[in-house]
Amino acid sequence: MFGYRARIGYISPSVIELNAYDFYRIAPQGVGMIGVACMVGGWKEEAYKQALAQLEACAKELGRRFCDFIIHGGAPLVLSQGKGFETTLIEKLRTITGVPCTTSIVAAMEAFRELSASRLAVVNPYPPELNEKMVQYLKDWGFEVASVVSLGTAFTESSAASIGDIYRAAKKAVREAGRASGIFIPCANFPVVDVIEDIETDLGLPVIANITSQLYVAFKAIGMREKISGYGRLMRLL
Repeated sequence: MFGYRARIGYISPSVIELNAYDFYRIAPQGVGMIGVACMVGGWKEEAYKQALAQLEACAKELGRRFCDFIIHGGAPLVLSQGKGFETTLIEKLRTITGVPCTTSIVAAMEAFRELSASRLAVVNPYPPELNEKMVQYLKDWGFEVASVVSLGTAFTESSAASIGDIYRAAKKAVREAGRASGIFIPCANFPVVDVIEDIETDLGLPVIANITSQLYVAFKAIGMREKISGYGRLMRLL
C-alpha cells in the first residue's frame, strides 16, 4: 500500500523534478510523497506573487489526500516577503489541511539550531538580489551569513548543475567565511544530495540542504525514527 507508514504532502515551488527523485532516495520504505506545484515562473517578485496566489488551492488539494505532514518548498517565496510571513503562511496551511506543516526556510532554521550552526557559508544558484534578501532574512532571525557563493545558473537549469561545481563552491564558501559552523545549500532543484557526505567529510562541517532539512522536520514531527545514513549529519540525528 502506498504511503502505509506516512504520507508527506509537498508543495513544490515549480516543476516536480529533483525534489521527488531525492525524496525517494532518502525516505524510508513505506513513506510516500503527494506532490503539487504552485509553479513559480522564475526568481522575480511578480513570479513569487503569482506562485503564492496558488498556495491555497494547492493546500486544499493536499487536504483531500490524507497527508500526515505537509512541506511547502521554495525558500525564495518566503524570503521575498520578509520575516513574519512564514508564521502566517504555516498557520494558513495548517488551517486548510488540518495537519502539521512547515516551509523550507523554517525547516532550514530548525536544522541550523539542531546542529548549532549560526555562522553560515552558503552555496546556491540564486541571483544577487535574491541572495541579498536571504542574507537579511537570516540576519533578522539571528543567523550570520558569512559568505555566499552562487553558481548563477538560470532558473530552469539549476537541476543540471554539476556536483563537482557544487563541491568546489562549498570549499570556496567555507574558505571565504573564515569560521563557519555550517554550510547551507538551499534550492529545491539543486543536485546536492550526491555530494553532501563528501562535503561534510572533507570540510568538517554539517551541510543543511533543502530536502534534508525538510524531511528531518517532517519525520521528527510524525515520530519517524528510522536510521538514515548517507545524506549528512542532520539525517543521522533522527
